[in-house]
Amino acid sequence: MSGTPGDTAATAETVDVLVVGAGPTGLTAAHLCRQVGLSAIVVERREGPQRSPAAHAVNARTFEIWRQAGVDMGPVLDACLPPAEAGSVNWVTLLGGEPIGTLPYERQGDEMLAVTPTPLRNLSQHRLEPLLLDDGLSVRYSHTWVAAEQDDGGVTARIEGQDGTYTVRAAHVLAADGAASGVRRSLGIELIGPRTIQSFVMVHLAADFRPLLGDTPGVLHFVVDPASGGTFVSHGADREWVYMHVWDGEEEITAERAADLVRAAMARPVPFEVLAVAPWHMSAQIAERYRDGRIFLVGDAAHRFPPTGGLGLNTGVADVHNLVWKLAAARDGRLPADALDTYEAERRPVAQFNCDQSLHNAMKMIEIPVAFGFTGDDVADHEAMVATLADPGRRAAVQAAIANQAVHFDLLGLQLGHAYTGPLVEDDGTPAVVADDPARDYLPSCRPGGRLPHAWLPGGRSTLDLVDPRVMTTLVREGRVGADGAAADGAVRQVPADVWDGAFALGPDDALVVRPDQHIAARRRG
Repeated sequence: MSGTPGDTAATAETVDVLVVGAGPTGLTAAHLCRQVGLSAIVVERREGPQRSPAAHAVNARTFEIWRQAGVDMGPVLDACLPPAEAGSVNWVTLLGGEPIGTLPYERQGDEMLAVTPTPLRNLSQHRLEPLLLDDGLSVRYSHTWVAAEQDDGGVTARIEGQDGTYTVRAAHVLAADGAASGVRRSLGIELIGPRTIQSFVMVHLAADFRPLLGDTPGVLHFVVDPASGGTFVSHGADREWVYMHVWDGEEEITAERAADLVRAAMARPVPFEVLAVAPWHMSAQIAERYRDGRIFLVGDAAHRFPPTGGLGLNTGVADVHNLVWKLAAARDGRLPADALDTYEAERRPVAQFNCDQSLHNAMKMIEIPVAFGFTGDDVADHEAMVATLADPGRRAAVQAAIANQAVHFDLLGLQLGHAYTGPLVEDDGTPAVVADDPARDYLPSCRPGGRLPHAWLPGGRSTLDLVDPRVMTTLVREGRVGADGAAADGAVRQVPADVWDGAFALGPDDALVVRPDQHIAARRRG
């Protein structure tokens, strides 16, 4: 099929939603569309799924969303690194050298099952993406979005495929095409914030570095030696790693030069193979707007964060979870068309908060070289490192600076604590739930706007599993209604009395109205 954006809908392939980009955000959108009865096509310019590690921290909320979206969670969870291997962050002189300090990497223990059915895990994006594919999704690799035109009835997009150019007529387009989004640029939407805070080179390695780790496994290993400092990221200690090194971005780096950098950061030689080398730029930017008519920006197309916090992938998945049910509800007349404006109103503040926290984390890391007394001269700084580690008082100051990074690697509040306000949330007049440290602390609450608290139900189900992904769900205390069933505008579900009275802390005659994205729309007293 061929055509141009000016063709009529009769000559174009038609679909409810065209998703541009098949990263985790775009693939999640496709799963959600299927759940709510929207037809979707995903086009991706890459030849296939991601080949090199990128994002690796998948937080609790993202797993919860995939559960609701119908993703087969068995293979996904099986592919994650176990907490025993990826549950800490280490600072060392060199990989395999002298240990300096360590911190836990997020909360991954069984105690987290009290607040979520799916605690955070580490799962590399290049292993994740194939697991998000299934035969029920229409995902077209080597198909590139070229241009689009909008009218009152929809969007006509031109796609360059393997067999030529064709058109897709969609009611809506989701731009999930990454930080360099061509869709965003075509709309003239600017990004607000610094484009380049610092530049790095990413070296993808095949290696078994377990002999260097000894009894200090972990997902991140910060090398502090000034002449070779960088960060090793484990994507499976016995098989795959990434090494990140500050790079000025001007000189092209070869695989041989990259290998030299890796060797310099190791305490002793261990065999490895360089699989890929790529530069990247740390940014902190938010799109000035998330919507242009029927086209919506999601994921990295809408926001770019420093990696310090692991929030990019997770924020993108929550973006489409917020949006897709609204698209279906507006199509079916359950929401007015202007309710789609709530996507930006609800999600852009979340992105800004996450971006600010990520940038804060990145800037705060400077406390560690300051504690060492580093000045930027490699020779002098190496001497300072040796002298500092030999002096108990100065060493303690470094360890205090490391301990001061704890919130960087403990962001449960950002995973589960976001609450929405606006037209799709009925304020009940109660004060907002505010934690002492909203990035770190999560306080379960049934106040409207927040995520429905998790509690376990008989049969190993979660209260989150009671929420219908398509329509509003009314939750009532067990025994207040004769049986589960359908209300005029949604579903009705009963909650066991012990959960209702305990985890939910609600009165026997209260009710909760929960949106399809598992956020509470209203709390009805009496």
